[in-house]
Amino acid sequence: MKRVYFITAMVGLVCIAVLPIHYYINGMTVYSYGPSTIATYLFTLIFIISTIIEAVRSHGLASKRRRRTILLWQGTWLLAALIQLFFPNLLLVGIAAAFGMVLIYAELENPHEGVDRMTGQYTANALIDYLNYLYNAGKTFAAIDLWFIRQNRDKIVKSDTHLATQIADYLNGLAGGIVFRVSGDQFAIIFQTSLEMEAAYECIDSELRNRFEPMIDIKCMLVADSRVVNNVNEFLHIHNYFLPELEGKKYLMVDQAAVKGISEYAKTREMIESAISDDRVEVFFQPIYDVKENKFSSAEALVRIRDKEGNIIPPGRFIPIAEETGQIIPLGEEIFRQVCDLRKKEDITLLGVRYIEVNLSVVQFDQESLASDFIAIMKEYQIPPSKINLEITETASTNAKRILMLNMTSLIDYGVRFSLDDFGTGRSNLDYFVDMPVDIIKFDNGFTWAYFKSQKARCVMESVVSMVKRMGLQIVSEGVETKEQLETMCSLGVDYIQGYYFSKPIPREEFLEFVRIKNAG
Repeated sequence: MKRVYFITAMVGLVCIAVLPIHYYINGMTVYSYGPSTIATYLFTLIFIISTIIEAVRSHGLASKRRRRTILLWQGTWLLAALIQLFFPNLLLVGIAAAFGMVLIYAELENPHEGVDRMTGQYTANALIDYLNYLYNAGKTFAAIDLWFIRQNRDKIVKSDTHLATQIADYLNGLAGGIVFRVSGDQFAIIFQTSLEMEAAYECIDSELRNRFEPMIDIKCMLVADSRVVNNVNEFLHIHNYFLPELEGKKYLMVDQAAVKGISEYAKTREMIESAISDDRVEVFFQPIYDVKENKFSSAEALVRIRDKEGNIIPPGRFIPIAEETGQIIPLGEEIFRQVCDLRKKEDITLLGVRYIEVNLSVVQFDQESLASDFIAIMKEYQIPPSKINLEITETASTNAKRILMLNMTSLIDYGVRFSLDDFGTGRSNLDYFVDMPVDIIKFDNGFTWAYFKSQKARCVMESVVSMVKRMGLQIVSEGVETKEQLETMCSLGVDYIQGYYFSKPIPREEFLEFVRIKNAG
């Protein structure tokens, strides 16, 4: 069709150029006539009619609004051209052309990108402007965020444009809703009331899903009351925040309880940031008992942060968020620096403490510069690498194995030793310590406690202890809280004991005093 149009246009231009043309001039009235003018009208007529035909045929490729605009523009031009063809003194073609330009600008163009050209719906910019208006005016509203996810592109016969346009046209027909195309596969619909939203979702669930599934998977996020957040930024944030939770679900209702979690998340993230910048990050140490030497020969460094009032924040509250936001990287570096500072300023070897264990997050091992950064810190503080033991987790060895191994190799070559932490949680695959270059296996709290609750667990632990010992590795049993647990773990052949039976994690000065007193005897 492109070739046909091109050839037709070239033939028309040649005819118009070579055929004779005459002009009528009478005062302010000027127009042309003759064979060249007739050729112009005929070829223009061909293109106008073909444009109208294509606009009618493209019902699945263009929005109703776009097609309506094209048909109105071309129809007006066609009518004006036909009238002027027979009544040349009526100069209507220029007026029709000007009318068409204004119409296109008003209907299809927008200097602020307020209208999506493909679907004819409002854009994300228009959504933000509208939400700002609603919040500033104190008006409440409800909303549906809708995503359509292509299941198998090979099975989709219609083009993406066709699909988006069909969905947009359907959504535009929902009662009470104003439709916005936020992105290629995402639409937002704003309603005045929650009842309108609920009725619209029922239609989407019953009609739209039946029409398009399984070709696409339709996900919806519903906000029944806009007052769950205070402004447009928070409103947009909740959609990004809850999107991962739509996995495996058709819809998700965002209410006050759900939004409270976002607020806590944001506050915790800000608290971590301020703690790092205001020097409120501390390292607590949990002593580790050496069964053979009958003294405390090492300790695990554990991060703690304080709020602005000086209260300790539980690590379970901020560690997951720090890992998710990447703040664990500066936190981890600060922990390591404080451990190195302790080793440099306090000769804890004289107290019997040979090394300090530092737990590394999975996120830290995603950093290819981890080994070089830690080696640089040890050199800065002049710390022998044998005085540091780094703990890795089972998860780390699966999620980032290539980078993990590169970092481990560099640090081991420098003289650092490694422990496998949290054995007994997650998959607990034996390959973790068969393949990984570690010297110590740390039994998780749950694994230790299970020994005293289940015969099967006892059999498993006894077998694992025997196997680990034959491999020449050492074992730390975490979570020991009673004398019975201590004696039992010692009788099994565990090398080190860590737990509340001896001490909880304690601040630096308390730790130094603890090992000074306990190891003195």
